[in-house]
Amino acid sequence: MPKYKIALLFIIGILIISINAFSATLEPKVGVRPMGMSAFSAVADDINATSWNPAGLALMLNQEAVMAYSPIYGDADIVQSNLAYAYPSGKWGTFALDFSYLNYGNMDWRDSLGKDLGSFNRKDNSIYLSYGVNLIDALSVGIALGTTSITMNPMEESSSGFGFDLGALYNIKSKASVALYIENIGGVSADDREIARQRLRLGTAYSVINKPNMGLTLALDIDEQQKKFDTLYFGAEWSAFSPSTFFAKRKIQERYITLQKYEGIADFAEGLPEKKGKISLLVRGGLQKRLAVDEPVGFSGGFSIRYAIMPKLSAKFEHAFDLHPYLDTTQRFSIGLEMGKMVYE
Repeated sequence: MPKYKIALLFIIGILIISINAFSATLEPKVGVRPMGMSAFSAVADDINATSWNPAGLALMLNQEAVMAYSPIYGDADIVQSNLAYAYPSGKWGTFALDFSYLNYGNMDWRDSLGKDLGSFNRKDNSIYLSYGVNLIDALSVGIALGTTSITMNPMEESSSGFGFDLGALYNIKSKASVALYIENIGGVSADDREIARQRLRLGTAYSVINKPNMGLTLALDIDEQQKKFDTLYFGAEWSAFSPSTFFAKRKIQERYITLQKYEGIADFAEGLPEKKGKISLLVRGGLQKRLAVDEPVGFSGGFSIRYAIMPKLSAKFEHAFDLHPYLDTTQRFSIGLEMGKMVYE
């Protein structure tokens, strides 16, 4: 293993040992593509990996910037938004920064006896710094560090926490991935009260179809809390007018690794479908089933349209919906840019 990767692994180990009280991922997850698929921990290969599995950041090929907006459960007063940027440096891994905001709107305020005290408003602000790096061959690891502040008015109450999540991603011959993602490490406490438990997610994904103008990826995730399997997720993503992004990114990483080891022997483009045209369309869907409680199946879906403005600049629009078993549908929207040359060029 190269010395710089040993150093990176050492730094991540120190962070794990030194931080154990809080996690920065208290609020609902962000990311339009993952919410449309439901299962994403083993797919994560874009800027959404920040909050779904930071190890996937190592698979990013270009700089990405995204801005997202979502009225939660169809309520215009409960709004979540975020602004994120990721920079892949090549052998040193990918760095990402994410600013997230969640406004819960006005809620009823009552005292311990149930007396009506009017209303109050809660707002959460979070800043995340994430990092993912290819450690050895097809294995990537990642960490997400951040701080979340919670403010409630007119009570003038506020609290904050600092912490981290960890992820690992292993790719198998470009066509499959397995993932491990640990969220809320150590649990989350405020004023000696537990407000979020540690969650572990296992995932796998497989690229079923890999053609120049078509691709299909299937994914499966399962959550674990308190030593019990909690929720099962299944997702699918179909690409039109372009190859599977899941397959292409892993194939490029594989060839990069091969070239490092056997420079001048491997063909960089071998086995990689050639993308044609300026427009690509991704359609996705997913479902979720609670295992710990008896609850109806939840469904999700969405799409993204990517347009190549010029060779090193593309724009992307994404939409996702989440059909909750009891609450109104959540709609999510984002616009983004992919910039600069590929890190492996």
